[in-house]
Amino acid sequence: MPRSESTSPPFLHPASGALILGLDWVLFSENAMTLGLSTPLVVLVGFGGTGLATGLIQHVYHDDGLGKAVLKGLLAGLAVGIPLPVAGTAVGGGILALSGLNTLWGRSEPEKTSPPASRSENGH
Repeated sequence: MPRSESTSPPFLHPASGALILGLDWVLFSENAMTLGLSTPLVVLVGFGGTGLATGLIQHVYHDDGLGKAVLKGLLAGLAVGIPLPVAGTAVGGGILALSGLNTLWGRSEPEKTSPPASRSENGH
């Protein structure tokens, strides 16, 4: 019997989650190369770019209303704009869970976690 899955969409579109985590990683790993001198610029680019892109993704692809999309964009901008890496932290885990990215890693594989009933279980 197929397993029942939740039909409610995730809080964030998966593309928003990938964008938040990806930009945070790219921006602040590059910031380390400048010994932190680029921090003000990276914070502005991270907040503005992620906030705008997340808001657009949420509004266009996730069917969020304008107000809800702007709020999610602001939250995403804050997550990336704070000059600390979020990957590997509770914030990064929350972003993975809220965007449904944590469930995407195994979808390409068949959902056969247990072998089909063998003949010995049927008494043959």
